[in-house]
Amino acid sequence: MRIAILGGSFDPPHIGHLLVAGQVKKHLNVDQIWLMPVFDHPFHKVMASPKDRLAMTKFLEGPGILVSDFEINQAKTSFTIDTLDELKKQYPDNSFFWIIGSDQVKDFRKWKEWKRIITDFKLIIYARGDDVFTLEEKAKKYLRLQMLPKTIFLLNTKDLLISDVSSTEIRERIKNGHPIHNMVSRRINEYILQKKLYTK
Repeated sequence: MRIAILGGSFDPPHIGHLLVAGQVKKHLNVDQIWLMPVFDHPFHKVMASPKDRLAMTKFLEGPGILVSDFEINQAKTSFTIDTLDELKKQYPDNSFFWIIGSDQVKDFRKWKEWKRIITDFKLIIYARGDDVFTLEEKAKKYLRLQMLPKTIFLLNTKDLLISDVSSTEIRERIKNGHPIHNMVSRRINEYILQKKLYTK
C-alpha cells in the first residue's frame, strides 16, 4: 500500500488537517492517509495531553483516513526519519510518504537526516497560501536542489483548496471566549468544551 503520513501536534486537530488529508488522497493516488499526533514537541512547547490530542484526532477518521498512535506510543520526542525507518521495518511491503506544508520547507534541512527522508522515502509538499504559484521554486531554493528528485511530490494544483485555520488561532479564540465551531468538527468542539481544554 501507498501510505501518506501527516504528522503534527494536532493541538487541536481542525478542518485544515482534514482538507490536507483529503486532497493528498485525491490528487496523489495514495491508499491511506495516517494522521499521526506527536507524543512530545521537539521544542517542548506545552500541549494538551497525548491522550486528549489522540482522542480528538480520531474524530477526523473517515474512508482511507486513519489515525496512528505510533509516535504517542513511543512516549518520547520522535524524529521523522526514525519513525519512517521503524514503520518500514514493521510494514516492509508498504511505501511511505511524509506530508509537510510549504511553510515547513524553509527549515526542512534542519530535520534529522533530512536527505534520507527524500532518498529512502517520499516527501509530499502541500502548498500553503500563495505558495501554490511558486512552490517548485521555493522547494528548490530552500532544499538547495537544482532539480527536485522524483521522490518529492508537490501538491499545488490550481483547484487546491487552502485553509488558513491554525491550531494556534483556535487556542487563542478559546482562551478569549470566542467560538470555534466553524474551525473544528462538532465532535471536537464538544470534546474541547467538555474537557475545558485551552481555557488557561
